[in-house]
Amino acid sequence: MAQTAEEIANQLRELIRTGAVVPGERLPTMETLAAEHGVSRQTARQALNQLKAEGLVEYKGGRTGTFVRERPLTRMVRSRGMDRDHLGYYSGSNVQHWRLVAGTHTEVATVPAPPDIAELLGVGAGEPVIVRKRLNGDPNDERFRQLTDSWLHPAVVAELPALAGNTGLGGIYDRIEEWAGQPIAWEEEITAATPSPSDATALLLPPGVPLLRVIRTSKIQVEGNTVIAEVNDIRMSGELFSVKYPMSRQGAAKWPVAPATGDFYEG
Repeated sequence: MAQTAEEIANQLRELIRTGAVVPGERLPTMETLAAEHGVSRQTARQALNQLKAEGLVEYKGGRTGTFVRERPLTRMVRSRGMDRDHLGYYSGSNVQHWRLVAGTHTEVATVPAPPDIAELLGVGAGEPVIVRKRLNGDPNDERFRQLTDSWLHPAVVAELPALAGNTGLGGIYDRIEEWAGQPIAWEEEITAATPSPSDATALLLPPGVPLLRVIRTSKIQVEGNTVIAEVNDIRMSGELFSVKYPMSRQGAAKWPVAPATGDFYEG
């Protein structure tokens, strides 16, 4: 009985996972796969395309063929904490030297707020909001870069028109803290996402590589109310970067711990 494209992809995927075929090694051609598994070239193509969509292989065109893709064995750990130097705030010592990617600039526009951003800002979905977009990266290694979209609350922009243009030394965070007369409180949520075509192009992402997405909110107190002045949507390669943090002992997990009295597996 002829195998399906999924079954062929599973077999190839297992060869890659176990190291039976190594990065840089060429996979069998569509014709070879079709003959070996008794399927059509179309089915063999579907199997290879599935692995390509997962980021496991890359097609180099023509007679060159399809190869197991070289993937990083380690990731840059992105520390999550605010520090400051002569330029203002930055998040993590390993990106302190990052700057705008050559040939790019900060783009400022008024656009409809996406539903998730609008909910965090406390505005209606689709309400026009000022957003400042930039592409930052390591000037010494073009692979390491991130997209940063800074969505600003309309009420805060009304008080601080500079946020919609040249923000001056220290950027938006300095202007907000000067206006509020208090420190910003930051909070971040880390998740994953599928990149849009434009995100994949800007971040140089091969097919199948997900985004590591960090959503940072900037909170201030205004007349006794907590206002989210800004939502920062940060996207980077989920293959090149990770976030690591220590696990704290909380509640009854604080040492010394009490002996367990039940069997987890018996329900």
